Amino acid sequence: MSIPIAFIICTEPGRLEGQSLMLAESIRKFCGKLKNTPIYSFHPRAGEPILKQTQQAFEALQVNHQQIPINREFHEYYLANKPLVCAYAEQNIDAEILVFLDSDKCFFSEPKEFLLPPNCNVRLRPEYGQGIGSTGLQDPQEWYWQKLYEVLGVKREVFVDTPIGNKRIRAYWNSGLVAVRRSAGIFTTWKENFEKVMHLDITPPQGIYFVEQSVLSVTLCALEENVEHLPPNYSYPLPLHNRLSTKLQIKHWDDIISIHYFNLFFYNDWNAQIKRLKKININSDKYRWLCQEVIRLNMPRISVWHRYMLIIRRMEQKLKKFNLDINVSGWIEKMVKF
Repeated sequence: MSIPIAFIICTEPGRLEGQSLMLAESIRKFCGKLKNTPIYSFHPRAGEPILKQTQQAFEALQVNHQQIPINREFHEYYLANKPLVCAYAEQNIDAEILVFLDSDKCFFSEPKEFLLPPNCNVRLRPEYGQGIGSTGLQDPQEWYWQKLYEVLGVKREVFVDTPIGNKRIRAYWNSGLVAVRRSAGIFTTWKENFEKVMHLDITPPQGIYFVEQSVLSVTLCALEENVEHLPPNYSYPLPLHNRLSTKLQIKHWDDIISIHYFNLFFYNDWNAQIKRLKKININSDKYRWLCQEVIRLNMPRISVWHRYMLIIRRMEQKLKKFNLDINVSGWIEKMVKF
């Protein structure tokens, strides 16, 4: 018998374990009428299984976890897990609506907008900033999108406005939270298009990262789906709060449906980072619960130096374009104990 809705997540050994557990906990605690929605967790690559204690915690939360080698061909590209797992779920889970969730999400209220109306097959959020997106014909990244449009058969141009900078770009949506009607076959088409693009070796200017996300966006354009945007308090990009357009900034924690926290809780200064967010009232029992869970699950593991190193490495990569091979990060690694 078909169920109304199911949540899909990926969980692999390491920090995803704590993230997936906190996500599942938040669903069971805060999602109201949807709190008992079935959660399917997939470990889609061969290798060591997740920890026994994580499996036991999943069982207590009634999370159905399976290790199935769904991602064989693109084993080294972890973001390939998304379209491959989503397609597998679409073909094997008998639910009317499937919601894929990145593990670095956490819910604080009932996500009623996941229940798609009859005239809509997909809901998600625009990508936060331009990133690898294109503003149009004069954009230096336009060639990548034109190539995807050509290969995947896009006939109609669609644009969206970014939450950061309110920039108008070619339709580019975030793949970390996607609600679809299973019968529309969107996830399976995404997988097929992703495999096609990977085999043709079409990659953005910055490299392979975000191929799966851009392909999802172009797939939706090619299918000419009536894409509806979830409200801004869904998958709210917490670390980017200060950079969002003022009209999109959340003023009180209790107004949030769910957050997207990226690597925020990976670093030891996560609490200080949250307190630097401007004009957001964190005086909330839900926020206090979040802090307790982050600590209980031992999520912060890395010195803030690691974050600075990533910034330095990005700068070094940019300098290489000008034939400047500067290895400051290597020197810092020798001098600083992470």
